[in-house]
Amino acid sequence: MEFTNAAGDQATSLDSQEEENNEREFKVLLNDNQNFMKRLEEFKKACDEHERHARKRCKRRYYNIGLMARIVMETTDDELKSLLKNGARTFLIDTVTCRRNEFEQILIRAKTIIDELQAEEPRIRLPIGIALQLQGDCCRIGRLRNNCSVLLHRSAVMTLTLDESYRYSSYREIAYVLNLKYYFKALKLGDVLLLGNEVKGKIVKKLKNNATIIIEDAGIINSYEYIELPNQCYALPNETFPDLFMDDLQLAAQAKADFIVLPCIRCKPFLRTLRASLKDEFDFKLIGTIDLQFACSKMLDLMGIVKLLDYVWIQDMFSATASMQKHIFNDLIPLAKCLRKPIIGTIPLERCNDFKRFENHDFLWRIDTMFIQKSPWCNKYPLIVKKLLPLKDFHRAVVENTMALKNILSSYQSIVNFIIRTISSVECQAIVVHSKCETAAVAFGRVEIYCPVLMMLPFDDMEEKEFQCKLKLAKVLNLRRNLRGILYAKDMNPNNLCPVEYGIEYGRCSGLLETGDFVITLDVCKENEDDVEFGVIEDVVILRAFYLPPAPIAEKFKYA
Repeated sequence: MEFTNAAGDQATSLDSQEEENNEREFKVLLNDNQNFMKRLEEFKKACDEHERHARKRCKRRYYNIGLMARIVMETTDDELKSLLKNGARTFLIDTVTCRRNEFEQILIRAKTIIDELQAEEPRIRLPIGIALQLQGDCCRIGRLRNNCSVLLHRSAVMTLTLDESYRYSSYREIAYVLNLKYYFKALKLGDVLLLGNEVKGKIVKKLKNNATIIIEDAGIINSYEYIELPNQCYALPNETFPDLFMDDLQLAAQAKADFIVLPCIRCKPFLRTLRASLKDEFDFKLIGTIDLQFACSKMLDLMGIVKLLDYVWIQDMFSATASMQKHIFNDLIPLAKCLRKPIIGTIPLERCNDFKRFENHDFLWRIDTMFIQKSPWCNKYPLIVKKLLPLKDFHRAVVENTMALKNILSSYQSIVNFIIRTISSVECQAIVVHSKCETAAVAFGRVEIYCPVLMMLPFDDMEEKEFQCKLKLAKVLNLRRNLRGILYAKDMNPNNLCPVEYGIEYGRCSGLLETGDFVITLDVCKENEDDVEFGVIEDVVILRAFYLPPAPIAEKFKYA
């Protein structure tokens, strides 16, 4: 734009006036070309970034699996915070390998970090579950001196002792064995023991508190290696079983744990006794690791064992033999799915790049929760804790036999099942559910849904017992695929939003949802004995499906 400024007195001739105007003429350019091109490039860059993000978000259709992590004394506060921020909601503490003071320190530090993170996240209450691993009925070597491995040669002599002073300082010559006092009377001269996976020895001397073995097969043993005794499963009478686990259960009750982890399950009577004690005196969920090699060779009642568990943990999927992997895929996993038992799988990640080796493995499509631990290779957690897996083509489905299809078509027992099976094939960004029916809430974890399911759990104006039940449900949902329990109180909801609207706003604030995303919301209620919710006899579902609109006031341009 040009402005002409001509000043001066009026002249008698046009020539003098034009000459004077030419001398005093100047130009002003508003928004010059260089500034305009700079802003245009910034605008184009922001548009390209937005389109790139939209394409990436459209391709990255994931379903979420739960995440359980093991914490030890070497776990730092920063690692704990990183685990929490990346989605770990269940922590495992091994009470066998930790001393009592170490266990208390880990527990106090974990609860402190959780409280600090809770103060930074005022919108919801974080339901963090604590799982404690017990000794069970297994026999294990105590901690070796300096926690180092020991090489045992052929014809070497080793003494197994009941003296607890050697529990945390065992040697090559003498080593403490956990739970050996219960099996000691059943040991006889000439019995062959298997220490770990390599070492084998024969009992040549037995005293009051010690048993001496001579090594027949050389090998390396580590701290807390398992020992296989002859007829170990059924060497004890049923009256002795409570002595093996009662102290551990009382410790878990003092620590206010939520889950109990039982390793190397072989003995069904022991598991049945433990289950009865949990039902009568304690309130813990039971996570079990089955000794599949023993169960397969001895033809144990696998279905009976899985029925007594709440969760099935498969630890050695990738280190097992080909025949054992086939047994896991063809027998154990379908059995757990049929009995509606969630599956926890251990992925041997030592480096962050290892996730690329396993991300397309068929095993990951069948489990509900991924377990990770501190890598011995780099002494860090492999925080691929994205816990996100690429999506298979959900438009294609393979039915193994016609009976499976018949069961699916005939199992619509309620409208809840029908809605769940219908929306599982719909491509959306999130599902927000408010349900007063616990079975309807848990049912989402058993269906192939490829987006997060936000389970809204408000705890306003309720008794302490009811609040504890809701908190327990939220911790249980953390170990199921897709589900996220959102606990919130009235003070966290200043705008007095309904549960579904609160879930949508939470997803928007946490970056899970953006304007234009396709969202499904469900309100599920059920008739109770005391107070009848809307609906008669059958479950009542109010379903809405919509594209997320812009924020009520204004939504900032994210890429500016």
